Amino acid sequence: MPNLKHTIIGGALAAMLCVAAPASADPNFVVEPMSQGALPGSLIHNPLAIRWDPQGGNKSVKIVESEGVPGGQAISFRVRKKSKKPWDINMRAPFDRDVAQGEAIEIYFWARAAKKPKGRDAGKISVALGRNEEPYDTVLAQDIEPTETWQMYKVSGVAERDFPVSEADMGFNFGHAKQTIELGPFYAVSLGASN
Repeated sequence: MPNLKHTIIGGALAAMLCVAAPASADPNFVVEPMSQGALPGSLIHNPLAIRWDPQGGNKSVKIVESEGVPGGQAISFRVRKKSKKPWDINMRAPFDRDVAQGEAIEIYFWARAAKKPKGRDAGKISVALGRNEEPYDTVLAQDIEPTETWQMYKVSGVAERDFPVSEADMGFNFGHAKQTIELGPFYAVSLGASN
């Protein structure tokens, strides 16, 4: 199994970015193709060099070819056994600058359930951006249920306090079920101070 810590995600993933209008609050919204220049706000990480850090047992992680996702490649995260604490099986990535109190953040990402949990119509993951130490508070946290079809999702939130890069990161929790989730391009942006 390859170690994905500090894996660099290729530029092809960014070249075909699709986003939805920033007014959408629904994590299952439908998107239309747009250029990367249409991305709202400013990036808080480098989407061409995401340093993923997979953690936890009962998992395997690899890069796979996947038709239907921009760039044609994805990170496949296979959970072999459901965890009592879903956050114990996860993949985290740092962001590149501090998030200030009152700042509105949006995360856009492509996902699909390559293998759904038994008896369910969709997979389940949790998306979060927050402190990786006590008190483990978050700017945003939401459960998403990806289907077998590639789709872009959006999760948003507003920071209630400062989140310095030395104490916080962003990522996905997979341990909700025995499943295989594939992730494609991933973008986190700041929209500036929330009104």
